[in-house]
Amino acid sequence: MPAYLAIIIAFAILFALGAIFGLALYFASIFLAVKEDKRIKAVAAMLPNANCGACGHPGCLQMAEALVKGEEKDPSACKPGKEAANFAPIREYLKSHPEPIYEEDNA
Repeated sequence: MPAYLAIIIAFAILFALGAIFGLALYFASIFLAVKEDKRIKAVAAMLPNANCGACGHPGCLQMAEALVKGEEKDPSACKPGKEAANFAPIREYLKSHPEPIYEEDNA
């Protein structure tokens, strides 16, 4: 077998494997996608974003997640936050959006 033929066969095999695994990853990303509640990011944006951990959570995103899920009842557990600037808007937002909000597409 000529050397150039072995190179072409190797290239074809690698190309086919790459295409198969690429398609497998594409379909896995569609079927295994995790839907995240949009309220978590909205509440996290209302927190002071100090990521200090004084509330008992590792950071503000985890505090927002706990507030949205109902694990944390009062946003005033956040020590650097202020009532008028942070806590009141969060309470109002959670009262006006009691149900989870998910994105319609996987984009």
